[in-house]
Amino acid sequence: MSQQTQPAAAAALPLFYSKPEVLNSAPHAQLRVKAPDNLKFAAKANSVPIVAEEFLDCAGAYPIVFTQGPSPAAVAIVGLRDNENLFLDLKSRWLPGFPVPAYVRRYPFIFLELPEQDRLTLCIDRGAANVVEGGSEGQALFENGQPSDFAKASLAFCEAYQKQLIATRAFAEILVQHDLLTPRNVELKDRKGRAYTMGGFQVVNEDKFRALPDDVVLDWTKRGFMTAIIAHFISLRRWPLLVERIQARLG
Repeated sequence: MSQQTQPAAAAALPLFYSKPEVLNSAPHAQLRVKAPDNLKFAAKANSVPIVAEEFLDCAGAYPIVFTQGPSPAAVAIVGLRDNENLFLDLKSRWLPGFPVPAYVRRYPFIFLELPEQDRLTLCIDRGAANVVEGGSEGQALFENGQPSDFAKASLAFCEAYQKQLIATRAFAEILVQHDLLTPRNVELKDRKGRAYTMGGFQVVNEDKFRALPDDVVLDWTKRGFMTAIIAHFISLRRWPLLVERIQARLG
C-alpha cells in the first residue's frame, strides 16, 4: 500500500527560512553572502512556491498545482514523498536542464511584514549556510555603511518577485471567485510496482474552464490568465517525469 503524500504545508516561518532578520547596516555591517556550493536547504521540499510568470518555464518540468484553503498558492511539485526533492543530485545541486524556481533563487533574502508595520521589509536568513560574518569570501552587503551593489541587486530581485507574487495571488483569487479549483489526488506506480499517492492539492476544473463566458475568456486573455491556465494544464502531464526521477533514485 502507499501512503498519501501532500505538498509541504506552510509553517510559522516561510519555507527554507529559519532565522530571518531585518537587513540593517549596524548589526550586519560585516555580513557577506557566499555563492552557494549547493541547495541543501531545498532538499526536503516536495513542493516549491512559484509565481504565475514562471508557469510556462516550469510546465515542462513539474506539475503545477494549487494548495488548499481560502487563499490558494501555486506550487511546483518536485517530489512524490515527504521530505524529498527529486530534482537535486547527490551533491544537492539542482539538476541541469530543469528550471530553478525564483523562490529558491531568492534565498537567503525575503520580504517580510513585521508586527505593527504595514510595509514589507527586506530580511536575510542568518541561518543560511552561505551567510557569513567577516572575512573576504563572498559578496559584502554593506560598504562604508551603505548597501553594496550586491545588496541593491538582491533588493531589486525581491521587489520584482514580490510584484509577481501579488499578481499570482490575484490570479488565484480570480480562480476561487469563479469556483474553478477542485481537489485532486494522483496515484502512480513505477516499473517495480512501487506505489505513490499524492493529495491535498487543487487543480483547475477543465469542464468549468471550458464553460467560461466569452467575455471572461477575452478579459483573462488580455490579463495573461489564460496563458497561465494552459501552462497549468500542460504541467499536469508531468507526473510520469516524477516517477522517472524517483526510479532513478531508488533503482
